Amino acid sequence: MKLKIKTIFSALLPFILIISAYIFFIKTDTMTEQQLDIIKLSPYVTFLIGSAIALKFNRNREFFTLIILTLCFIAINYIQANIGKTAAKDIYSIICILIPINILIFSFLKERGVLTLWGLIRIGFIISQLLFSYWVINSERRDILGMLNKSILPAKLSSITSISEPALAAFFITFIILVLRHIFYKSSQDIYFAGVLFALFFVLYDYGNKILHPIFLTTSGIILIISIIQYSYSIAFYDELTGLPSRRALKQDMMKLGVNYSIAMLDIDFFKKFNDAYGHDTGDQVLKLVASIIKDVSGGGKSFRYGGEEFTILFPGKAINDVLPHLEELREKIAKRGFAIRGKDRPKKKPKSRTKSSNASKLIHITVSIGGAQKNENCKTPDAVLKSADKALYRAKKKGRNCVCK
Repeated sequence: MKLKIKTIFSALLPFILIISAYIFFIKTDTMTEQQLDIIKLSPYVTFLIGSAIALKFNRNREFFTLIILTLCFIAINYIQANIGKTAAKDIYSIICILIPINILIFSFLKERGVLTLWGLIRIGFIISQLLFSYWVINSERRDILGMLNKSILPAKLSSITSISEPALAAFFITFIILVLRHIFYKSSQDIYFAGVLFALFFVLYDYGNKILHPIFLTTSGIILIISIIQYSYSIAFYDELTGLPSRRALKQDMMKLGVNYSIAMLDIDFFKKFNDAYGHDTGDQVLKLVASIIKDVSGGGKSFRYGGEEFTILFPGKAINDVLPHLEELREKIAKRGFAIRGKDRPKKKPKSRTKSSNASKLIHITVSIGGAQKNENCKTPDAVLKSADKALYRAKKKGRNCVCK
């Protein structure tokens, strides 16, 4: 339940920040000139800090998006200083279409470093857009600019917003793609990029407001910084293969345990033989399967990957006798869950007609041994309880495996 709440909060956080930014914007009417001057400079500070963090953690997607945000801020300031001029209108039309396109492209790019050949190619991509925009504006290519402002909908939206219809379509399509990627691929970065896109829409929707755009651009920079921090935290504290909290997270949570608690150690039976027989790729699939079951352990337990084929479950505020029924239920779930091993000649795609194969999928059952212990007079620290649970695990293995011991 807590994990679901955290996931929902993480997905909503960019939009919570945007709502907070709008509330802050409403209250700027009562601010002094000095405070407003600080707000106008805040995007540069945020982008500089964000770029430094992105470089430190080698996050090229956020780094290059921050460059785009910086260029957008400079362009908006130019437009505000030259409202009414043809060049300003042309620049506005170009950035309205390029912003969603760039965010979509950079959100799809793989992490291949900033100060690398791939990074230089991406810098070249940004420079090429600047050169193209300069050429279009200075050569007065009205045909290209006309396409950027072309009406594509039956109802004219020019009375509602200055953003052209092609740009509105680009914003909408990009936003939908990012949200769908977040839903289907469980990528928190995509929903953060969607938040940045949403904030930039506000900036371009009311580009004449000299206070709104620095507030929302600063918010966009903060969203990207949080995205970097969250991703780095995930890498540090979560196991990449199983998605469970890692051993480092276990150590931190063990320090938070109260007066009474129990700890369980779980080990997949004969996992080494299984790896030798079927290969490490299949072994990884088994680890994922077991992890998917133990992450939903009942009784208030929280699961971690301890290392290799071992897992740990913490039960804060629980005595070992209260925990044992939940561990037994978990053991039975894993033992009853079949695991299909793909035959060597089985096609990747399901055939239209079924044919018998000598190497058809083989269904096997994975079993686990579990040892549990609680804090008592002999085990007064979490590390001592963990060691006691590990000893109980070995008793379960000596007893014949596929059982629970305390």
